[in-house]
Amino acid sequence: MPDEFDFKNYKSMEEYSQSLEGTKYLHDLYLKAVNHPVRREILEIVNKNTKIARKELLKILIEKKIIKEENQLVYNVDYLIKAFCINSINDDSSGEIFYEITQSGKVIEYFE
Repeated sequence: MPDEFDFKNYKSMEEYSQSLEGTKYLHDLYLKAVNHPVRREILEIVNKNTKIARKELLKILIEKKIIKEENQLVYNVDYLIKAFCINSINDDSSGEIFYEITQSGKVIEYFE
């Protein structure tokens, strides 16, 4: 059975869907992404905005006492990006990082 290192270079859902193992791995990754309480809160915040700056997202999560430091944000955002729930956008003019929801991440609209 393949593990996550077999899929580390995959960049699209199409690459995962080329094998049953890849599809299963992506499905498991996605479920872990959207069912985690911190990641779910991140998805809700990002979904409410067209796009949100990393600094603003960090500020909101710390104020809500969801996370305590930036490392926690980085870990969870990276997980959501890997699961194709959000996209990261680098603004070349300001050097700022923004996040936007993907179609897969919009599943958050169906949770209560």
